This record gives sequence, structure tokens and C-alpha cells, in this order.
Amino acid sequence: MLAAYRAAWVAFEHALADANPENPQLAATMVDPELQSVKANLLADQRQGIVGRGPTTLHPKVSAVSSNSATVVDCAYSATELVYKATGKPVPPITSPENDGVTATLVRSGGTWKVSKQTVTDGKCAPGS
Repeated sequence: MLAAYRAAWVAFEHALADANPENPQLAATMVDPELQSVKANLLADQRQGIVGRGPTTLHPKVSAVSSNSATVVDCAYSATELVYKATGKPVPPITSPENDGVTATLVRSGGTWKVSKQTVTDGKCAPGS
């Protein structure tokens, strides 16, 4: 489950680097409604000429699990910055790196775990928790 959660983050960061809502890694690691939400956000970024750069450091823990679903909680350290692709200038408002609280629901899909829902609360967790 934690590997699947991490893979979804990698897929998102890869897709965000060029604002590509059709990146195949997204569908390989996510299902609806999360997949459609991520694609919609990336499409909006693409239309505005916005891409993302910078890493996110994860500290996930499984908080609940059943045969077909699991909940992962995380305090992710986000140093991701949105920039205009054409100029490389930051998109306002500019935020400093922060620890974001994350709660993700994963479900079994095609025999593998995939993220189906994720909630991020900006700046709302203790580092490394």
C-alpha cells in the first residue's frame, strides 16, 4: 500500500513537470474520483502555461486497512513550486516549502492498490509525523 501511495506521488510529480493530464503513470496509480480530479487540475495548469518543479518528501503510515481499501496518512514536506513554463517565474501566491497533512484512500483495482481519493491540508502537520 505504501509503495502504491508513493508511486501515485511520483506519477503526479512527473505529470506536473510538464502539466500533462494524459501521462499514463496517472492511470497506473490512481482511479476515479482522484484520477479525474488530478487530470482536471493538470489540464487547467496546461491551459495557463503552468508547470511544477521541486520535490515532495513523504512520511506515510497506514492508518486503516481492509481487504479492498486502505487509508494512508502522511505529513509530506512539499518544496514544489508552480512556475510559468515560458518564463520560469513563480506563479503567485508564492509559498515557502511546508509540511502538508495528507489523507489518502487506496482501493484494490485490477489486483493492485491505487489512490482513489486524497485530501491535502496545506501547512497542517508536524514535520515527519
